[in-house]
Amino acid sequence: MAEQTEKPILRIEDLAVTFWSDQGRVRAVNGVNMTLYPRQTLAVVGESGCGKSVTALSTLQLVPTPPGRYETGRIVFDDQDLLNHSDRQMQAIRGNQIAMIFQEPMTSLNPVYSIGEQILEAILLHQKVSRSEAIDIAESALNDVGIGEARRRLSEYPHQMSGGMRQRVMIAMALACRPRLLLADEPTTALDVTIQAQILELLRELQEKRGMSIMLITHDLGVVAENADVVAVMYAGRIVEYGTVDAVFDHPLHPYTRGLFESMPRLGQDKHRLQVIDGQVPNPADLPSGCPFHPRCRDMNDDAKCGTDDPPLLEIQPQHWSACWHAAGYEGAKPTRPDIAYRRAMAT
Repeated sequence: MAEQTEKPILRIEDLAVTFWSDQGRVRAVNGVNMTLYPRQTLAVVGESGCGKSVTALSTLQLVPTPPGRYETGRIVFDDQDLLNHSDRQMQAIRGNQIAMIFQEPMTSLNPVYSIGEQILEAILLHQKVSRSEAIDIAESALNDVGIGEARRRLSEYPHQMSGGMRQRVMIAMALACRPRLLLADEPTTALDVTIQAQILELLRELQEKRGMSIMLITHDLGVVAENADVVAVMYAGRIVEYGTVDAVFDHPLHPYTRGLFESMPRLGQDKHRLQVIDGQVPNPADLPSGCPFHPRCRDMNDDAKCGTDDPPLLEIQPQHWSACWHAAGYEGAKPTRPDIAYRRAMAT
């Protein structure tokens, strides 16, 4: 357990991000609150389109404006609101203090530049070193992520590497300047299970070695169980449950969270069909009134409140938040911002 006197490295407060489209105004992120502490892993979980990636991109001001707009909220890093920073100020932070691993390394890496040139760009931008020193740093970064013959690999191009190798290159690029915060957006997408395990183990080792914080964006609850300290479950642009990984997995409070767990196969269970969450994720341009999950919710009864009033995220139990009118203990719960300094013990 981290000391509660420790300061968070990142605070996202009431963040709302909208986009303008042919359908009109779309609120992709709606009042999100998160807190991330040093050396902590915060997993952001949810179905595609729930606002996970937009939240992470907003942290680096990478949402294109227009069509996007940071409507409300603050993103506080080192006691400074990043949403008030100029492009020049953000350039000093991106890749240096905060780095991001993007989805799909084959599309994120530039196919016409060598691996070395792409890693060197960030090093030369943020560190006062010569080109030869930058090459040494790039070689060390590839060695750190388990790529052999690193000096030779610097001259190779993305198409000459496997998917797992390209993902390791993306991690090396992100970590070359030793950032304090890493945003990992689906870092194991499209990789086979063995390579996924290797990539996640690599991230854990580098986090422990460098004291880095990680925001892990995923839809894979197995990845969350193995790697996260704290979990934020998102649905339709908002957080519906937030707590320590043990609390959320052992006692899920929101029906959407329970639905996600029930849809997972489990060892030792003999089922012909997995349980599914009925219905579809709502169109963000046309959200239902009241709780956005209520058209799909099995817990909903004749209580008209679900269809008319959107439940706020409340701290129902110590360090465990939920946004559901029917959650046990919801009535009289506290309207506090999610803030958990918990880190579970590393396995030895």
